[in-house]
Order: sequence, then structure tokens, then C-alpha cells
Amino acid sequence: MKKQTWIVLLIVFAAALFFTNKFFQKKVSLVGNPSATQNEEIAYWTCPMHPQIHSGKAGECPICHMKLVNVKTFGSPAFKEQENESRAMVAASPEQMKLLGVQKVQVEKMDLTAHIPISGHLISSSSVAFQVYEADLRYIKTGLTFHGESSFIPETEIVGAISSVDSIVDPTSRTVRVLGQIKKGPQSLISETTFRGEIEIQLKGVIAIPESSVLHTGNADLVYLVHDDGTLMAQAVKLGQKTESYYEVVEGLKPGENISSGPNFLIDSEAKIRGADQSASGGSSGHTHH
Repeated sequence: MKKQTWIVLLIVFAAALFFTNKFFQKKVSLVGNPSATQNEEIAYWTCPMHPQIHSGKAGECPICHMKLVNVKTFGSPAFKEQENESRAMVAASPEQMKLLGVQKVQVEKMDLTAHIPISGHLISSSSVAFQVYEADLRYIKTGLTFHGESSFIPETEIVGAISSVDSIVDPTSRTVRVLGQIKKGPQSLISETTFRGEIEIQLKGVIAIPESSVLHTGNADLVYLVHDDGTLMAQAVKLGQKTESYYEVVEGLKPGENISSGPNFLIDSEAKIRGADQSASGGSSGHTHH
């Protein structure tokens, strides 16, 4: 127990050493800065419930019909996504990253097994209808296996295969109806009883990264690229399916690139402070190794 306590204290102490210099020497507040207010502009409009929605003008969310809110930025964008604009490049030696518990991992392609949750109802004793979200539709095809249970006999598993996929998206729920044929399950199932389960899908040769590499923010999912010179920079990514410990990456990374994995919030805190510093001073400042 004492050994674990010392390890925790060492990590906290290392984190303090890593950030103390910039926190106390370069920290500049944006509050009350006239130049920051003058440069403020609307970057885009988005939905508070569905941040993947980006629009160039005010309006309603096409998914939930909530009013869109504006996302503002300061000055010219320095990154591909607005979320990255307030983050600057930081630097850390291999020793510092090790003390912080942050590892460098290489982006690679791999095979993943993911599970898409589904819900619906039985339409007969041998078939079921359930809804699949529009975002998951590209993974769904006839013949895929599903399994779950009915509210009628919840303790017995139902196994079946997808027989058809509708071609019309429900404009309210943004889901598509899928029909499945039951192959194995309890006898005398009752129509219209509820069904809940999942579809297992195999993702072959997809770009994948550890779950611990991803930072979820209000408008984007971020990772930190690790360059050869030891600098780290935020990079927005578009994520696909999630498995137990990995994310599929649809856009934003290439195999062979290096990213950080672990308590990335420590790096992100430093990057945001430097970004605020640069925005307040009206320019970019160089980075120095600690």
C-alpha cells in the first residue's frame, strides 16, 4: 500500500514539474483583453446534443430539431478544427512522458470486433424488427448475426440473422428499420413483445487507436501527435466503432504516425494554457524543451 502511495505522489510531483514553468511564467488571461474581443467571430453553428452537425448559418438541428448555437473562435484558425485553435504545441522528453504515465504508440491497422446495440420488437414467433442508427448503417448487411432477448422470456437468448435492411431513414429518430430471422430461441414467442440485443461486426484492416489516446471535447475528438523532435500537437479525428479498448479511426490519422496514450489531460492542460497565451499576445510563441 505504501509503495502504491509513493508511486501516486511521484506522478503528481512529475506533473507539477512539467507544467509549473508555463503556468507561472507565461500564463495570460483572455478575460478583458480588447484585442481578443475584436477578433472574435462565429466559426460555425452546431447542435448542443449533436456536435457532429456543422452549419454556416443559424437554424434547427436536422436530428432533434433543437436550435443551433454558434461556436466562436479568435483570429485565424491554426488547426483543421475549431477545437484545436486554442491549443498550442508542447514538448516533453521521453523521461517526462514516462514519469507522467504517457506512452508513445504507433498508429496501425488491425482487425476489430465491435458490437452495435439494437432494440425493437418481435413481429412473429420467428422474426424481429429493430432500429439501427443512421451512423451505423454502413456496417449493416444481410446475413450478419444478431443476438439478444425478448421481454417475454428475458432469461433465454435469441439468435438470428439479418434478412433485410430498409432504404428509408426515419427523419425524427435518424434510424433505419432492419428485419431479422430468428434461428435459435425459446418456443412460443409472442408478437409485439420488446426485443433488445446487439449485432456483432468484424472490422478488417481498419486504422485503430487505444481508447486512452482519445480526448473527448465539446466539438471534436482529439489525439496528440508525437513528432520526432519530442513535440506534441493536438489533432482532430473522426471516430467510428468502439470496441472494448480501441476506437476505429475514420479520418485524421495515418498508419505509422505516433500518438500519445495515457493521461493526455496533463498534456492538454499545458497546450490550452499556451494556446491562450498566444491568442492573448496576438501571435505565436516558440516552444522550448523543459
